[in-house]
Amino acid sequence: MVERFLEDYLQAFNARDGARIASFYNVPCVTMRADGSIHAFTSQDDLQAFFQRLADTYYRDGSRGWKYDHLEVTPLGARSMLATMNWEMRREDGSVIRRWRQSYNFVAGDGRLRILASTIHLP
Repeated sequence: MVERFLEDYLQAFNARDGARIASFYNVPCVTMRADGSIHAFTSQDDLQAFFQRLADTYYRDGSRGWKYDHLEVTPLGARSMLATMNWEMRREDGSVIRRWRQSYNFVAGDGRLRILASTIHLP
């Protein structure tokens, strides 16, 4: 279930579609970025604007593909789970732009997963 979610999530990023990316998130939700900043979202519009800017920035930085590995999934009761993995942002030639480790706290509802919290592991 998580792997399918991540594949669909990557397609939304590859399409640079802020609205589609935002649809993978619960409202409200929170995310901690690589710079340590914490962002709380209480509306779909705010999520969409944030992820559109992020997707456009990644594209300007040369991102043309993504890879994740070392996926670990921990159930947290009947309707939630924690997924942790390593991410790579890649250029068109497959070379790596950046790597990081990230965790997502998922909540299940309406037959699908949504991200409640996203945390990039800071060094």
